[in-house]
Amino acid sequence: MNEALNVKDMKLYAEADSIFADLAARGFPAGSALDVNVVSQIDQLHYHGAASVHQAIDALAITAQASVLEVGAGWGGPSRYIAATAGARVTALELQEDFSTVGEELTRRCGLAALVTHRRDDFLTVDFGDERFDHVGSWLALYHIPDRARYTAKIAELLKPGGTVFIEDLTQGTDFAAADQGTLDRELFASSMVSYETYIDGLNRAGFDILSAHDMTDDWRAFTAARLDAFIDNREAFVRIHNEALFEDKKHFYSKIVEYFTADAIGGIRIAAQKR
Repeated sequence: MNEALNVKDMKLYAEADSIFADLAARGFPAGSALDVNVVSQIDQLHYHGAASVHQAIDALAITAQASVLEVGAGWGGPSRYIAATAGARVTALELQEDFSTVGEELTRRCGLAALVTHRRDDFLTVDFGDERFDHVGSWLALYHIPDRARYTAKIAELLKPGGTVFIEDLTQGTDFAAADQGTLDRELFASSMVSYETYIDGLNRAGFDILSAHDMTDDWRAFTAARLDAFIDNREAFVRIHNEALFEDKKHFYSKIVEYFTADAIGGIRIAAQKR
């Protein structure tokens, strides 16, 4: 990883406040109350949106009595969905200040501020004092964080005994060398991407028992290709709501993801595990 790079180099993370224009176009002007079921259609930055978050609720058996930490929360879409669906208390931890600030406003407008707390901090150095969580969730975020062994240990540290974690993340593909590493770092901010097998081994070494593990590569390859096609087809409407520059930024990012999946340079994993 080139130390000069920043997660903001990823074109996916341009204009954090652009979601407000999307909501206005759906009939929710600035400051208005929001329906979490509407917001969840556009506030999820991972694949398959709220359906994937529901997988986590089911896999970890999250209840209203639980405390949950989301790592790399972005706008906090999964956090809000978990709170609204399961009634759990959720902390949405996000490094990027603009996404965390926008996420906090979305949560307030959804009427979920009593259940969802937004915190802007670095996962590797954040201090929760004596607080420990029943569950940790992360969607397409952990591969951004350098020092995989350290952050895996941090997840274990922040979980209560017997606590569980649900992760969806990018992995090295079967032909990882097909991607120029400098380009991959710049386009995806890939600080700690490893193989599917190494991912599982790392969790085992950190004190976790694997509850389920799925190779998501084929699924996500098809999903990202369809997403790109749909995004291009929707260009006129997108530009009318936003602008041409943002359309080009997102098209560039979506195209690169398709390129990497098509070349088998990257893959994906969905995994649930329990702290021993």
